[in-house]
Amino acid sequence: MTLTERLKQYAERKEIDLLGITDMEDIHCLPWDYDKDSSHYQPCRRTQTAQDIYSPKKVMPEGRAVIVTGMYMYGFDKICPSEPGCPRGNIGPWTRGYVEAGRYATDSVEDFLRTEGYRSCFTNELPYRTLAVKCGLGQIGRNGFLFAEGMGCYIRLGAVITDAPLETVDKGTKSSDVCGKCNICVKSCPTGALKGTNDMDADSCLHLWQQGQGKYGDYIPPEERHKCGNYLMRTGRCLEVCVRNRKIKPRAHFPFSSEQKEDSPELIPLVLASEKEYQERLPFHVYKYGIEYIRRDVIIALGNIKDVTAVSVLAEGLKTLGEKERGLCAWALGEIGTASAFDVLKDTCMVEQSSLVLREIKLAMKSFKTEGS
Repeated sequence: MTLTERLKQYAERKEIDLLGITDMEDIHCLPWDYDKDSSHYQPCRRTQTAQDIYSPKKVMPEGRAVIVTGMYMYGFDKICPSEPGCPRGNIGPWTRGYVEAGRYATDSVEDFLRTEGYRSCFTNELPYRTLAVKCGLGQIGRNGFLFAEGMGCYIRLGAVITDAPLETVDKGTKSSDVCGKCNICVKSCPTGALKGTNDMDADSCLHLWQQGQGKYGDYIPPEERHKCGNYLMRTGRCLEVCVRNRKIKPRAHFPFSSEQKEDSPELIPLVLASEKEYQERLPFHVYKYGIEYIRRDVIIALGNIKDVTAVSVLAEGLKTLGEKERGLCAWALGEIGTASAFDVLKDTCMVEQSSLVLREIKLAMKSFKTEGS
């Protein structure tokens, strides 16, 4: 049995769902795949016709092969809907376990290579999706995610470079059209970021807005906030509506453990929560973006859900939080639209010193409709 065959057999025993091996040649990045200015795996923010080149040899000069791993993640999250008096957020598809799944697969591969006497290097400096296409593991859909047979696009990818003499393949980086005439993700994209071809308006991607990036920076304007729904840092609309994802079955067993955190956290306790409380309740892949961005999403979600039980905590937030968060509390109170919310805004307007918060209060009051009006 060859080294490559032993590696693939080992991966099967470890329940690694996808494993491909390709060469060390320079990679012409697919336009939606990777942001060279960010350590995060996300839609690229360059001009979408750009073909940036990534070199595995710069990561590991003595390397001889790139190994790409994929873990099927559907069924890991337990999303609970909001109920009256208990508004909940949604951390997005397969966010809990996202970090653990990727490192489980790559760490397992590195353990195997180490026992065989070879060196290896985990890397997040290469475009995973492009590499996966090159390995023949799947194709890119119109939502910009990798699709694999029987798994949809709920796949957590990773990559390891090694000096082991493995058998490699090169299927090219041009992705075939796996979506046919289906355009549902494009139509469902709340911000119009998806264009239906092999490009996207990355600055309009809601996922980047939630990270304080994109065209609005770190303050999403009032007219755009309804597009955020109740997502916290990780929008997943383009995954949820995909026809291919409707046909897949939840994974019955996961070979790794993850933080026992909430996938649908209650929002009201998070409005005034400390950083420690956020870390205790939310997965690392959410709170790592920063408490100010998560709290912003929490407040926007409450405004979109419009649960009247949030009025008192939003009123307190309007007094005690930072300037931008207080502005969002004013907006959320206006969206809830009860007489008590209006009274809070009116009283605060008389004493508020911040021009940003005052602008939000006046805008909320201007379009306000109290109960029974």
